[in-house]
Amino acid sequence: MTNPDEPARPRDYALQQELESLREQEREGHSTPEEQRRAKELERRLHVDEHGAEVRERREQDRAEDREDEEYRSRHRH
Repeated sequence: MTNPDEPARPRDYALQQELESLREQEREGHSTPEEQRRAKELERRLHVDEHGAEVRERREQDRAEDREDEEYRSRHRH
């Protein structure tokens, strides 16, 4: 999982800001169907970005564990 203490990536931050603006317009009753579609698109993109970051993090952890296992095996060979 991603670390909530890590700073957001600039692109994600910009998308989040735009999404918040669109949501505010929707709450106020000023959003158009196009803006509503844009908000749904932004939500999907942010979700995909978050999932991709989690997958990358998991893969890096797996690689690190594999390296540690290989180092352990190489040190303990007969």
